[in-house]
Amino acid sequence: MRLRSHYIVLAISIVVPVAVFGGIALHILQDTQHSSAIGRIEQSATLTARAIDADIYRAQSVLKVLGHSHALARGELARFYVEAREASAAPGGWIILYDTNGQQLINTRLPYGTALPRRADPEQVTAMLASGKGQVSGIKWGAALKNHFVIVEQPIQTATGQGYAIGQAFSPAFFAHSFAGGTLPPGWRVAILDRAGVIIARSENADKFVGVTVRPATLAVINKKRSGVFTHPSGDGNDVVDAFTRSERSGWSIIIGAPLAEIDAAVWRGVPVMGAGLVIALIAALTLAMVAGRHLVRFVARASQAAALLGQGGEVNALARSGIHELESLNEAIREASKRLQAEMRSRSDAENERNALLVSEKTARARAEEQNAAKDEFLAMLGHELRNPLSAVASAVSILDNGRNIDDAMAQRARDVLRRQTDHLRKLVDDLLEVNRALMGKLELDKAPVDLAEVLQRCVDTLKASGRTAAFTVRLDTVPATVNADPTRLLQVIDNLLDNAIKYSPGGGEIVLSVRHVGDAAELSVRDAGLGIPADLLPHVFDIFVQGKQSLQRAHGGLGIGLSLVRRLVELHGGFVRIDSEGSGKGSTATVTLPRLAGHAAVAPDAPAAPSARLRRVLLVEDNADAREMMSMLLQLRSCEVVSAASGPEAIATALAVQPELAFIDIGLPDMDGYAVARALKADERTAGIELIALTGYGSEKDRTLALDAGFARHFTKPIRLDDLDLALS
Repeated sequence: MRLRSHYIVLAISIVVPVAVFGGIALHILQDTQHSSAIGRIEQSATLTARAIDADIYRAQSVLKVLGHSHALARGELARFYVEAREASAAPGGWIILYDTNGQQLINTRLPYGTALPRRADPEQVTAMLASGKGQVSGIKWGAALKNHFVIVEQPIQTATGQGYAIGQAFSPAFFAHSFAGGTLPPGWRVAILDRAGVIIARSENADKFVGVTVRPATLAVINKKRSGVFTHPSGDGNDVVDAFTRSERSGWSIIIGAPLAEIDAAVWRGVPVMGAGLVIALIAALTLAMVAGRHLVRFVARASQAAALLGQGGEVNALARSGIHELESLNEAIREASKRLQAEMRSRSDAENERNALLVSEKTARARAEEQNAAKDEFLAMLGHELRNPLSAVASAVSILDNGRNIDDAMAQRARDVLRRQTDHLRKLVDDLLEVNRALMGKLELDKAPVDLAEVLQRCVDTLKASGRTAAFTVRLDTVPATVNADPTRLLQVIDNLLDNAIKYSPGGGEIVLSVRHVGDAAELSVRDAGLGIPADLLPHVFDIFVQGKQSLQRAHGGLGIGLSLVRRLVELHGGFVRIDSEGSGKGSTATVTLPRLAGHAAVAPDAPAAPSARLRRVLLVEDNADAREMMSMLLQLRSCEVVSAASGPEAIATALAVQPELAFIDIGLPDMDGYAVARALKADERTAGIELIALTGYGSEKDRTLALDAGFARHFTKPIRLDDLDLALS
């Protein structure tokens, strides 16, 4: 039997099973496509439900934020009306505020001061306040609105104990955006139902069907389970496949329907194409087998000759190409073997060169690791020096104050001044380390607003003058108003670091020139000093972290070398850039910050801190560190506070119930029961829910602030608390 006959038999033995199983595969594919089409409807319903949940969650978040409004707590409804209009969660929505009797106090759909009605179900307000849980209504008819609406409501209680219900109302058309935009096929229909089965929104004939209850049969199906698929005849007599799911937050149901005929048509459209492809593939396979059989004998003969030549050590220069992939792979293997034999000596030489290169690379990596290790040791030594210096001064000042009657008032005042300066210095070191770490990890967050760059610069200079830092310098300002979109706190941090460097590296005093000017569409701030200047070799690296100029063992200039790194990161986050120029050692330096300027925007003036009242306050202090608890108690007593303290969470809750303080300073890092749990427990008990809670902690990231506010804290301060912040809390 010839080789060609073997190939024919082989082709037939392949074609017949392929044809049989191909038919089976087409049937399975048809079922799979049908299931896929149904799955697409279910997925569309789920995505629509998630979009609705996201809208409701956004509305609930807005209501919770408004619940913490200071204007509402003070009863300033006009100001709260403005805040509510600005905070509305969606276009076309409006905010309604109810008192405990269901009387509308504010309705942002109407002008402030308009006479407002009392809601028809005031008992719902009482129920929400009692349970502490909000609700999402079904569709309602607004007589004054002359239209349907739904409302997301949340109970709130102010720091004074006053209870309200606040709601975000929406027209039904708002929820149509979840299925608008042409993302669904034209024949599909979408409907959103409330818990009673009343249509809230619909993709077709919304004016006709909104507010209408669906058929009892449909309502019975969707009430049995959370999601599913069912088929039913439509009004025009065609069968429709409906997929439904229920919203987690609102309890509403979303139904998406597609004509069954359209689904089946989409499935059958692909079957003929796939069937034709299978037939063509079978014919092609049979033809290829016959052609391959004709060429195989000749190819095997040529391959045998080439293999014999290769075994004799000869070089195979060329082989006739084959149209069959497997045979061409054999050709390639023969050619590759020839190349490897010819290149064996060359490969050995290349391996030797590579080994030498690896040795050089290893030496380079080792040298770099040693440099990094040295940099680490230098930074740790520098950090130890920077921490020991203020700690030494603090310890000496404490020893002086311990002498009591052996020191006069002037000496005691100087010791206290040293304590204040050095603790501020330690706080700045820790803050700089934490800030630069957050900057390098990309976790800094900005609270931007239009501010006047010149005004911020003036505030920073006034602070330095008040502290006596600029006594040995002539500070000259040359500024023009320049409004930028910036975080005022971070902007003060940038300017303070630049001014601190100008003062630190100008030991002989002299003139410091500060300017703010317009450069095209940008605002440019510059700080120029006549101090030590920057050597040319150091200038390209001044923004690298931990980089400083050479210093003696006395380290007269101090610092950790991270200020300018932080400055650059903060400026870049504001969309600007910073540069440092210097003509060399002894010739001073100039720092220039360039920020995008806002044209036609008025700068926002900072709020003035409130002055603390002189009346006696009852304050609860929760702190597990005995020394910190004692010192903070004394500081509060000096501010006319009656202080009771606790060292743990359970003790704090018991003390709060017994003493009923107005204000509570609570540490977060408490043993067994953290400060967040304490705050939630106090807010959950109506006997202690009215206590103003202040978080005083060493955890100071934006995430920590958010967690504190969510737990019920009114304010969040990091340790050690500044006196201005303490007065603000007490006010």
